[in-house]
Amino acid sequence: YKTLEIIWIKADKITIADLTIRRAVHHPIHAQATGSETIEGILLHNLKIVDGGQQLIKVNSDGKGHFVDRGRVACSTLEITADGRKHVDPGAGGCYTGGIDVHGGRGWVVRNNTVRGIYCKNGVLSEHAVHFWSASRDTLFERNLIVDCARGIGFGLRESGKDRAYPDDPYPNAGYIGHYDGIIRNNVIHAGPQAAPYFDTGIELAQARGVRVYHNTVVSEPTYSSIDTRFANTRAEIRNNLTHRITSRANAQATVDHNLEQTPASLFVDAAGVDYHLEPTATQAIDQRKSVAEAGLDNIRFVLGDTTSPELDGLQADCAVINMVLHHTPNPGEVLRDVSSRLAADGVVLVTDLCNHDQGWARENCGDLWLGFDPQE
Repeated sequence: YKTLEIIWIKADKITIADLTIRRAVHHPIHAQATGSETIEGILLHNLKIVDGGQQLIKVNSDGKGHFVDRGRVACSTLEITADGRKHVDPGAGGCYTGGIDVHGGRGWVVRNNTVRGIYCKNGVLSEHAVHFWSASRDTLFERNLIVDCARGIGFGLRESGKDRAYPDDPYPNAGYIGHYDGIIRNNVIHAGPQAAPYFDTGIELAQARGVRVYHNTVVSEPTYSSIDTRFANTRAEIRNNLTHRITSRANAQATVDHNLEQTPASLFVDAAGVDYHLEPTATQAIDQRKSVAEAGLDNIRFVLGDTTSPELDGLQADCAVINMVLHHTPNPGEVLRDVSSRLAADGVVLVTDLCNHDQGWARENCGDLWLGFDPQE
C-alpha cells in the first residue's frame, strides 16, 4: 500500500497478461483516455488482482470528451481479502471500492472472470463487482462468476446526469441513459453465509435501455433483489434466469418472462459449494426456457456429414477434436488431412483413440475397422 496506481494505461492496444497485482492504495489498474483522443483495444487477460483501496480496475474518460473503448477483461480473478478490506478507502460514502468500474466505455467484453469479496462490513454498500455506467454502451458480460459481493453487475446508476453523447445515439429522444444496449448472459452470482448480510442486489439496471439479461443464476437470497430495474428510461428484456426475486421500481419497464423466482437450492448439485449445475431432477428449470437469439450460443452450428462436407469449406478452426473416431473410419489419414486443411494458422488437432489391442470381437460388435493404433502412428 505504497503505490497509488500500479499500472496506468493511456494508450491503444495495450495487453496486460499473466500477472499478479496487489495492494494498491487506489487502483491496481487504471485506464484513462489520453487528453487528446479516445483509446481502444486494451486486453487484460489471466490476471490475479488482489486488494486495492478503490476499484480494482478503473476505466474513465479524460473529462474532455475522450473515452476508453472496446476493451476486454478475460480469464482473470479480482478479489478483496479480509485484510484488504481494512485498507478500503472510506471516502465517497464510506466504502469506495469495487471490482471493474467503467465510465462511458463502449464495446467492452468481460468474460470468464471471477470476482470475490467486494463488500464492506461498516454498513455501507460498496460499488459493484462489475459496473458499466455514465452512458457506457454495448457491453457484453458473460460466463463470469461473482462470489460474496455486495452488488453483482450494474448497468447504469443515476437517474439523471450529463455523460457521454453519441453522434449515432440509438435512443435520441429517450432522455438520460445510463447504459445503452448490451447483454448480461450466462453468469453466476453467489453469496455465502459470511457475505450474505451484505449482499444487496445481483443484477442492477438503472436508466439502462435496450439491455438483455439472459440465462443468469442469482439464487442466493439478497437483502434487496436478484435482478432489479429502476427509473423510467429503463427498457430491458429479462428471460430464462434462475433467481430468488425480480423487482422493478421508479417506472422502469422490462419484458420479464420464463424466469424462475424463489429457486430452491435443491435444483443444483451443490449451491452452497457454488456448483450450480442442475440436478437431473430439476424439472422446474430444465427445458423451461424461451429461445432467444442472443443467448450466447451463436457460434455453434451442427453439420450432418463427414470431413469432406462442403459446409466446412472456408473453416479456419482454432482447435479440432477427434475423439474415438479414427478406429471407425476406413482411412484415418484422409480424415487427418481434411481436418488439418481446415485449421487456422496456429490451430491444433486433439486426437484421442485406442492403442493397439487384440479384441477382435470389437469389429463385429462395435463396428471397429481398426484394432487401435500404435502411438507412433
